[in-house]
Amino acid sequence: MGGELVGIILQFVVRTVFIHTLGKQYLGIGSVFSNILSMLSLAELGVGSAILYKLYQPIAEEDQQRITVLMHFYRRVYRWIGLVIGCIGLLMIPVLPYLVKDYGKLAALQINPVFIFLLYLFRTISSYLFFAYKRAIIKANQQEYIVNLVKLGGTIISSIVQIILLSTARDFTLYVGVLILTTIGENIAIAIIANIRYPFINEKDSERLSKEEIKGVVKDCYALMIYKMNGVVLKATDNLVLSSFLGLDYVALYSNYYIFYTHMGTIMNRVYGSVVHSLGNLHVTNKGHKEYDVFILMNFITAVIGATACIGLFCVADELIDVWVGSGWVLQQPFSALMGLEIYTLAVRHELSRFRNSMGLFQQAKYRPVAGMVINLVVSVILVRYWGICGVLVGTIAADWLTIVWYDPIIIHKYGFKKPEYIRGYFVRYAAYTLLLVLSGAICYLICTHVLSGLGWLSVVAHTVFCALLVPLIYILAVWNKPTGKFARAMLMKILRKKRQTA
Repeated sequence: MGGELVGIILQFVVRTVFIHTLGKQYLGIGSVFSNILSMLSLAELGVGSAILYKLYQPIAEEDQQRITVLMHFYRRVYRWIGLVIGCIGLLMIPVLPYLVKDYGKLAALQINPVFIFLLYLFRTISSYLFFAYKRAIIKANQQEYIVNLVKLGGTIISSIVQIILLSTARDFTLYVGVLILTTIGENIAIAIIANIRYPFINEKDSERLSKEEIKGVVKDCYALMIYKMNGVVLKATDNLVLSSFLGLDYVALYSNYYIFYTHMGTIMNRVYGSVVHSLGNLHVTNKGHKEYDVFILMNFITAVIGATACIGLFCVADELIDVWVGSGWVLQQPFSALMGLEIYTLAVRHELSRFRNSMGLFQQAKYRPVAGMVINLVVSVILVRYWGICGVLVGTIAADWLTIVWYDPIIIHKYGFKKPEYIRGYFVRYAAYTLLLVLSGAICYLICTHVLSGLGWLSVVAHTVFCALLVPLIYILAVWNKPTGKFARAMLMKILRKKRQTA
């Protein structure tokens, strides 16, 4: 969490220098190409999770030979993924003029879009080469903090170098070059650490996975890829629709708000990722009643996190953008309100996906994300013509609410808890949390627009702190005497007692 906060601050600084030195066109084209290549990276989404799952048992049994076999298989798969992404990326070059509305104007601005695309393509390929597969052994051993520390170091160094280069050379090529070198450097550093901690993974082994095992991995990858590709495609298509219909300037404006979405998503990953293994243990030990109590508590925590992020963005985002880079970069309401609702939905998605995966529910609705992607694309393309950039957000929100938000809870209750009769209580509970969201949002918005407004950074800091304190307080008071509140207080007291005993 600390590393993520440092990353947020550094990204704001780098983006500020970028905007003042290179401008909207470069910012927009960089965002578009990053999203195009994130779609090409979908092939990896299932492989990483599937291999990590396969590593858990041999690590627990200290079966070094089995671990080595899996790591060698992972290395071969990553090399093929890098090769496939490189080939597909090269084949996409003739299509670029159709994906970027202002493509013809870029030459007049001395921007070579093909060269820039190739730089981003090489950066993406680099994330699969240069020993990138070795981070799996560290993650599977529940030492992901090592990976995070290396990434934090890379972020700090690259940010400092980028700020210097942007301020002096004002060269976009050097800016992207730093990103490429950072990716390669992080992979090599993590590989060195993996070699020191687990030297046996470099030993040659003639044994390979059997055909049956490879088929099992492929089957798991297929299901996981379809589940996970939904989030990547939804956001990537947003930028592509904006670029195709409204131009790069709107992509640049959108990207400044989008960093709130990406960083909140990362923070949520930290929160839910820290408990996912405990959820899996709770499920396999058949502690059904306690598991459902934890599920209800996580519903509440998710509602608080999502509502705080949603209302904070709704009340403060426009003010922050205005103070940060100027009023010309502000997208008027209801854009920030819709972006806030999208972040609230993201929190719900994170919670549901963690419970679903901890229960092993991969196959029950694996084609549901496909429906979400179709809904998003159709609604976004239709509404962007009539409502502009807000229409694109509505498409993403509609896709999530019409697929994941209502259907995944049914799967979890029916196949995970095996208590389908509880689903009504779940929807009633979330309806109440949503009403609290509206109430909290109205109170915070009225106060933020009338108290300490128009005072620059002082207003931004004051309103951020206010939203961060008031929204959770409203939710806590609402459940204080409810079963959720009592269960939360009991867990908190248990943790505090344990802390005192070990002190």
